[in-house]
Amino acid sequence: MELQKEIVDALSDPKKVKTLTTVDKDGMPHTVPIGSMTLLEDGNIAFMELLETCQTQRNMLNCYWFRKDVSILVIDDWAKGKVYQIKGRPYKFLYIGPIWKQFLEKVWKAIPEADPSGVWLITPHEVRSQKYSERRKAEEERRANWTTWMTLKGARK
Repeated sequence: MELQKEIVDALSDPKKVKTLTTVDKDGMPHTVPIGSMTLLEDGNIAFMELLETCQTQRNMLNCYWFRKDVSILVIDDWAKGKVYQIKGRPYKFLYIGPIWKQFLEKVWKAIPEADPSGVWLITPHEVRSQKYSERRKAEEERRANWTTWMTLKGARK
């Protein structure tokens, strides 16, 4: 899936806020900010997990093993409504190789004492704008009698 340029730019900008939501084996959601999240040249999303035994790592393994999606929220510009939800599936965990080394160098510059677990790769398959006007329009198109409902609702005032 090819992402729009503004989403690519936001994912590639380390100053933009990005969160990751995973689920555990019981379906309980877990959301965390991920500072290392970025877009790779091949269109996949990558981030470094810093703690091997943390809830995020356990949940990512669960999502990987049982082919469950994760959700990424990218906040480009909150005031302008440039907020995007990306759904994707973890497909690989790296602890050696050039991508691992690239992430490791960046993390060690910021946190010299870090002992990271590895780098997760996620294949995106769905993107949704979280801008209110776009979400509302999509809901209007999805619900057949939205216009009728809104007309009746307005008539009740």
